[in-house]
Amino acid sequence: MSKRSDAFTPPSGQPPVPPGQVLVPVRTTYLQMLRNEAPELPAPPPGCTVARWRRPPADAYRSLFSAVGGEWGWTGRLLIGEAELRALLDDHLIEIYRLRRGSRIAGFVELDRRVPGQVEIVYFGLTPEFIGRGLGGLFLRWAIHRAWRGGGRGGRPATERVWLHTCDYDHPSALAVYRKAGFRVYDEWVELEPYPEAHLARLARPHDEKGRTGA
Repeated sequence: MSKRSDAFTPPSGQPPVPPGQVLVPVRTTYLQMLRNEAPELPAPPPGCTVARWRRPPADAYRSLFSAVGGEWGWTGRLLIGEAELRALLDDHLIEIYRLRRGSRIAGFVELDRRVPGQVEIVYFGLTPEFIGRGLGGLFLRWAIHRAWRGGGRGGRPATERVWLHTCDYDHPSALAVYRKAGFRVYDEWVELEPYPEAHLARLARPHDEKGRTGA
């Protein structure tokens, strides 16, 4: 496992950081699965359905992205331009699935099949109100199966590798959950990443203050 130095200077030619964002060193852990750990399609969590969201409106996508990732400072899809986002959402090799519980959206997963034989679980998560209800592990197993199952169809090569990454700012249980699901760590890097200043300020507040505000 390789690791970059923890000492950083902004890279040469670094584009300007968007207003309200700041570059911070973030440790990112990369995990992969080289064989299908979920050979049978697991049923969605009780009372839930999962359906593909094809060519979603950009504003609706950003809203769900923020609802799921806001707690963890996700910015990736919020910092790219409209044309780039639209191209991603329209690409048939990028699959977005929404988890619903009843009439409410509980989370989403985004799979990227653009590299032949590989599937990246780019984004995965639940909205805050559904965290801790036993949905995450079941939805993850469903997503893993879907990642493996989609290979070898429509002229695409069979899936040989499913991978994802997590970082210091994600849910504290994320790494353990991915390992339990069958992923194995293969790399780790520390890089400068943009994070919202407001998010970092909230994380820096004393724990008792966070508890009073419901953070």
